[in-house]
Amino acid sequence: MRDIVDLPHDLFLLVISYLSPRTCVLSRSVSRRWHAAFTDEHISYLLMRWNFPQCREMRLASTTALLPSASTSDFENINSNLAIEISCTSRNLPPWPDTFALVARRYHHLRQGSARVVEKLQMARPSRENTGPFPFSFKGVAPWNRFLRLEEKTAEFHYPDPAWWYSQEDGVLVYPAEVRDRPNTPSSDPAHGYVYQIFDPATGTQIPVPFDVRRKHIRRVRLAQGVLIFEWAEEHPYHQLNDREVVHRHFVTTFDVVRTPSPSAWTWTIQFRSEWKLHFLGLPINRSDRFFSAHTATHYAVYFWQPNRSLYQDDPIEQLAVWDISSPSPYRPSEDPTGHNRPPVGNRTTSMSAGLWNGGGTHTTTTTTTTTTTTTTAAGEARKGASPEPDRIPATTGPQVIRRMAWRELDFHGVRQRANPQLRNLSLDDRNLYFIEEEHRWAEGQHSSLSPPRVHHVKCTGIPIVPCTPAALFTSTINDAVYGPVWVDQCGADGDVNMSFSLLHHLRSRPPSPSSQSFNFSMPPHSPPLTTSPNSRRRTYQQSLEDLLKANNQQRFPGLAPCWRHEDFPYLTVAEMVDFAAGVRITARHCFMLETVSVCVRNACISVKPGLPLHMEVGEEEEEEEDEEDDDNKHDRRSERKKENRNKGPKGGEGSERGRGEEVQFADEMWSQLVGRRGYLAGDERWVLGEDEERRITVVRF
Repeated sequence: MRDIVDLPHDLFLLVISYLSPRTCVLSRSVSRRWHAAFTDEHISYLLMRWNFPQCREMRLASTTALLPSASTSDFENINSNLAIEISCTSRNLPPWPDTFALVARRYHHLRQGSARVVEKLQMARPSRENTGPFPFSFKGVAPWNRFLRLEEKTAEFHYPDPAWWYSQEDGVLVYPAEVRDRPNTPSSDPAHGYVYQIFDPATGTQIPVPFDVRRKHIRRVRLAQGVLIFEWAEEHPYHQLNDREVVHRHFVTTFDVVRTPSPSAWTWTIQFRSEWKLHFLGLPINRSDRFFSAHTATHYAVYFWQPNRSLYQDDPIEQLAVWDISSPSPYRPSEDPTGHNRPPVGNRTTSMSAGLWNGGGTHTTTTTTTTTTTTTTAAGEARKGASPEPDRIPATTGPQVIRRMAWRELDFHGVRQRANPQLRNLSLDDRNLYFIEEEHRWAEGQHSSLSPPRVHHVKCTGIPIVPCTPAALFTSTINDAVYGPVWVDQCGADGDVNMSFSLLHHLRSRPPSPSSQSFNFSMPPHSPPLTTSPNSRRRTYQQSLEDLLKANNQQRFPGLAPCWRHEDFPYLTVAEMVDFAAGVRITARHCFMLETVSVCVRNACISVKPGLPLHMEVGEEEEEEEDEEDDDNKHDRRSERKKENRNKGPKGGEGSERGRGEEVQFADEMWSQLVGRRGYLAGDERWVLGEDEERRITVVRF
């Protein structure tokens, strides 16, 4: 025997199992015999299973292997875009040698903290006058007036919303693309105002979104579960609020972003779903009136916080509304100001009272039927004298409000913000709405807390909001509340001399599987292992298919407090990108004058053992003023920190037990390329997206 390729097959596999993926790929260039051995289909598949069992390619391949034994009913509870991707992938599976080389290169760059390719997407620049050949106006909702201050140093605590969004479930980006010239599109054509586009990084295709941005102020854009939402206001005000403020009518327009099979791979189809009025009176476009929203494929929730403009300096006006948006409707209220063409509304009533939503302090509820309209001032009077089975008409298609809450109900659930708001964002799942709140010891500003926490405190409060069954939406009576326990989860940083971070973050690094019970606010169990019993063959295929498809769309349980924000105190984690199914995590942190950009790779993720997340951490601390002397000092600090991280390996003895791994730093300019402007990260194991300081979207491919 003169070469390892001459070994028996089992011994050859035993030898190459000790080689790194990069070595296996480089071994292909040794000789023709080595190339034939290391590009063998079966051997390449084994190398994929040994080294990258959780990568996207392995998950898709495992799922497509079950397609011949799967039925249509198996895909009912699965994301439709993901199901189409699996179907398209099954028709054109690449050879395993090519796949192994591609994935090995990707994880090599992930381990090294380096970018293989950096792409730039130029966004359309907003026009102040909303005029010109290509008008585009983005006036995002103002963040809270809170910032971090420690002695003479300041840092950002809240970042403005980006004008773009990336959906990890669908793998596409929506952004306002810069359009330099449209000679074939007349200005009267609605397509002339189609500035937003859907960009698929996997195929490189761009599809325009049929949403005319002319004569509109975009307030927020978001894409989740295949549903694209634009929150926007009319260009001109329609109501004078007082001597200094005017009110603009606000609307929400939704589209379905559908993956469509094509001969090459797939393409995307954008279909209009529905539109509704965001606020019954409208909102001023200023830095005082704010609203937070969240949505799923079936529901939309919005919380309003408006300063009270009375002479007595009362508490702010707070309101909450939840819509059922599962039914499409062609009706556009923005094109019908008088409401004459509005379709009739059936007896699909709200749970809880409208309160201040209708502009008054009394609890007034209106019920519309085919012949009469009844107005009452109490919930009991609305049902008094009603027959056991009242005549009802089916609810019309389109968005319908299913829950409204004023400040009394919000105060009852413990989420009323008052004059010192702590709310960071909302989160919504199939049954519940979550309020994520945050306080910091060093927070200052108009909205900072009067009683700050010891160091850093985060909290999540869940409220049951959606009825258990769809039939309940049509059979519930006036003011029928959705009952259930309130979920509260909170976490605080220790902030001791050893700069310890939250242990809860690492205990919760693996997301729980969705619970089948309604209003179950306890931690749901993990997904069961794949069954292989020959006595349950049909259940084997169905359970395996469901588990594998869910693994492609795992998310963190929204009821968990975001303790990752202070996982490495005094560093503040500004943003994170987590691909749970692959076990990849990228985070961005800052801590005043300090600067560091690091990547942490957990080796356990790149092994046969599934379920352990791979951490990649990107942190950077921004600085208000920079000069040449400060740049030298920062470079020295970064060099010392790099040496320190390489010498000590995992952070702390206990940190190594939790699997944080060794930190590897990104390039120093990565902060300004990804999170320097908006503080928002997105992507998956294949790429990470952010916005640079020149208003360009940066796509870092690994």
